[in-house]
Amino acid sequence: MDSKGTGLTLSIGVVAAFIGYILWQLSIGFNTKVDDITTILTNSAASAGLMESIQIVLIGVGLTVHVAGLRSLEGKAKSTCETLGTFCVTVGVVIFIVSLAGGTALTAMGEKFVAAGAGGDAATAGAIAVAGGYTQAASVGAGIVGGLLCFIGWLFIGLAYRNVDFKGAISFIPVGWLAIITGIVGLIGILIINPVVSIEAGNQVTGLGFLLITIWSVSVGLKVAKD
Repeated sequence: MDSKGTGLTLSIGVVAAFIGYILWQLSIGFNTKVDDITTILTNSAASAGLMESIQIVLIGVGLTVHVAGLRSLEGKAKSTCETLGTFCVTVGVVIFIVSLAGGTALTAMGEKFVAAGAGGDAATAGAIAVAGGYTQAASVGAGIVGGLLCFIGWLFIGLAYRNVDFKGAISFIPVGWLAIITGIVGLIGILIINPVVSIEAGNQVTGLGFLLITIWSVSVGLKVAKD
């Protein structure tokens, strides 16, 4: 991949994924608890169809394109940390994309749950809620593992770029330290905020980490594409 392709895939992919992430959060509700299955199923049913497809395409395809750009960028820092970081991010993204299947399943369950509730079929609605709970638990677990690997990867990438003479399009932001901060923020959210406060609070922190990844990728991507 040439430098222009590397820069564009690195930046456009993550921007698309971030937009999809925001839409996904809006569809299930920013303040919805991860174990509030009734609300999640109801909100998932409301986002079925076109909105669900848009979210999956933006996140799944966006992250895939982003990783293609990140792997093409590999070699810029020429270090073991860069290789480890890129590999961890790649595996983490794969796991996270697989976890999207849980969201798709919840949407299908949500439609049946709402229909059963409206028809007064409490037994069916209860059974769907139980199945939705298991699906949600698996999806959340996979998302946490994927996020953990991703942020470990960004910490390694930051260490790799720390002593490299390279500046992004946003030249006053050091790309090495930005990636290090990104990794630290995400790891704090997953390893500290999740178990000590709540997964919901941890998700807000990791969401900030995702925003920092987007800023890093756009800055570096635009610079590489320009060069």
